[in-house]
Amino acid sequence: MKKVFAILAATVLFAGMASAQLGINVGYAPQTFKTTYTNGNNSNTTTTSMTGFFAGVNYNTALTGDLNLSVGLQGRFNISSDTTAAGVGALAGASVENHNTQLLLDVPVLFNYGFNLSSAAKLSVFVGPTISYALSGKTKTVTTVTVLGNTTTNENETNWYGDNSNRKNLDVSATLGVVLSYNEFRLFGGYNMGLLNLTSADNTTLKASNVFFGVGMTL
Repeated sequence: MKKVFAILAATVLFAGMASAQLGINVGYAPQTFKTTYTNGNNSNTTTTSMTGFFAGVNYNTALTGDLNLSVGLQGRFNISSDTTAAGVGALAGASVENHNTQLLLDVPVLFNYGFNLSSAAKLSVFVGPTISYALSGKTKTVTTVTVLGNTTTNENETNWYGDNSNRKNLDVSATLGVVLSYNEFRLFGGYNMGLLNLTSADNTTLKASNVFFGVGMTL
């Protein structure tokens, strides 16, 4: 949690800059996790996906000419579900449902450069790092077994970041994208490429990435 407080303090400090312009944003950011396991000269890679949404604020301040620096703070929520089922006619059946949720705090620190398209419209490109800290992550597993009409259900919850977990909370991404502004309104999109290995498991690499699309306005 010390990392979270440091991120918050840095953002609040930046917000106090007199020249900063406040913006609010909401959007869609589907998350992808790529896991690679290496055994000698052999490797196996699997990919899992989650649906993601975000909302937050940013402060954009001029550095020189049309070059600006934006620092933001946003919350991001990821969800996914999957079901595996098997059965033997009408005699017996079983299903396993996994419901995954993840909550993150992001701090994008982005250099952006704008080009005026008209007196009201502007196109900007941005690039920089995004610091992410996972506040929580869990998998709820529901197992249902039916035998001759009798059904038994069992639920179990796994904490991604518990004491016995190999997963890491902190990530840093390389972020790039574009913004189309019209007066105080804006549309934007981009890509986050995770740079850190999110697991401490032996011979395993876990990295996250996501595209994102959003709308916002300046105040």
